[in-house]
Amino acid sequence: MSNMYTGKSSRSTNKPMFVGIIIGAVFIIVGVFIYKDLAAWENSNEQMSLHSLLWAVYDMGGKAAVLGLFIIFGLISGGAGIKKTMDLKKIVKESGKNDL
Repeated sequence: MSNMYTGKSSRSTNKPMFVGIIIGAVFIIVGVFIYKDLAAWENSNEQMSLHSLLWAVYDMGGKAAVLGLFIIFGLISGGAGIKKTMDLKKIVKESGKNDL
């Protein structure tokens, strides 16, 4: 079996984990900001502009559902980064290169 990690410009197996966690944190932070924006909008008489998908989620479950959607995306992103890192470490271990 050929090592699919050979030839990559970065030899760090932890990079996907860090990228996934950072992207996941950004999703969660954006979700919190949208939640706060929706809470302020509910208490005012202003019009709100959102993407149609977010409006559909808001209509089904309110502002907590919108926050939940972003939290789910954030957790999936972080989990995917961690899984990719574990897979890369397994490949490196199987190839016999323990210098990483």
